Amino acid sequence: MEEQPLQSPGAGKRRGSSFSQDSSKRPKLSSESTHDRVDAPTATDRISDRRRSGQLEERKRGQRLFGALLGTLSQSSSSTAHKRAEKRRTEFEEKQQAKLKEQAEEYDEQKKQRLESVMAARRKEQKKYDKQSVSLENERGWQRIMSS
Repeated sequence: MEEQPLQSPGAGKRRGSSFSQDSSKRPKLSSESTHDRVDAPTATDRISDRRRSGQLEERKRGQRLFGALLGTLSQSSSSTAHKRAEKRRTEFEEKQQAKLKEQAEEYDEQKKQRLESVMAARRKEQKKYDKQSVSLENERGWQRIMSS
C-alpha cells in the first residue's frame, strides 16, 4: 500500500503527517540509539533527586507559611485601621451629641428667660389693673355715698 498524508477537514494547506496504515508501531530511528540509552539512575542520583525534591517541598512550604503570615499581618493592619476609623467616628458622634446637648440647654435657657420676662410683664400689668379696679371701686363707693 502507499502512504497517504492524513489531513483533517478544514486543515487547508497544511501538510498532514504521513504514516503507514499497515503498521501501528513507530519506526526505529536508528540502530545506534539503543546503545546510547542511559541506564537506570544510580543510588546517588536517586538520593540527590530526593534531596532536591525535599528542598523544593520545603521551599514551597516556606512560601505558603510566609503568604499566610503576610495575610495575617495585613488583616491586623486593616483591623487596626478599622479600629482607628471607628474611634474617630465615635469621637465625632460624641462631639455632635455634646453640641446638641449644649444647644438644647441654651434653647431651654432662652425659653426660660422669655417666660420670665412675659410673667414679669403680666404681673406688672396685673398690678396696674388691680390699681385701676380699686380706684374704680373707690369712686363708685364714693358715688354711692354721695348719692345717698
